Amino acid sequence: MNKAERLWRLRDGVLAWLYDLRVNGTTISQALPESFMAATLWSDTEVTRDELTAAVKWLVDEGYADGRTTYGGTILGPHLTPYGERYAASGKSVRDLPGVADVNSPYLHIEGSSGVAVAFHSPGATQTVNVQQKIEQAQALVEAIEHALPAVTDDLARADAEQLASEIRAESKSEQPQPGRLKTLATVAMTSIATAAGTEAGKAIIDAALPLLS
Repeated sequence: MNKAERLWRLRDGVLAWLYDLRVNGTTISQALPESFMAATLWSDTEVTRDELTAAVKWLVDEGYADGRTTYGGTILGPHLTPYGERYAASGKSVRDLPGVADVNSPYLHIEGSSGVAVAFHSPGATQTVNVQQKIEQAQALVEAIEHALPAVTDDLARADAEQLASEIRAESKSEQPQPGRLKTLATVAMTSIATAAGTEAGKAIIDAALPLLS
């Protein structure tokens, strides 16, 4: 992927990583590249410590995260602010304008192109969202939700989970599945169903939902 796309994907990736840590009640002393890449299944070239620190610092400067900055520039105990948590749960990229839903990114990752990002409206470029990939991700999320149902003890929460799974399945099997709609449903799964399902099942739901938010 090009430098601009890598920059924004790193920022989005760190936001999602810190949100996952928050949901699971986990804290870290500092952001380490190996931990970040393992948690997010980072597929591009290795992330350097300077890159990761810069991404965390940007999130702090923009109000998404907080932590204690050392003299050397390392941010200790990075964590999301309340605003950062709400923004991460919304499923929007940090390159989207705050409060504006479904803002199109100026770059689109083309599946199967070895991480190449093509700018929208580039002359001669064919740009199509890989809807099939989103359908497969949605089906995986449905399976995660249904697998978690036995762990949801509250009758109302279980009914909500069943309804959500049904809506995700219906959208994924519609004639023209809408990635934006799947993204919204995945956000609901992360913010409510995952909590009701408990730690292990909830983490499985979050892991399945995250790809639909990108």
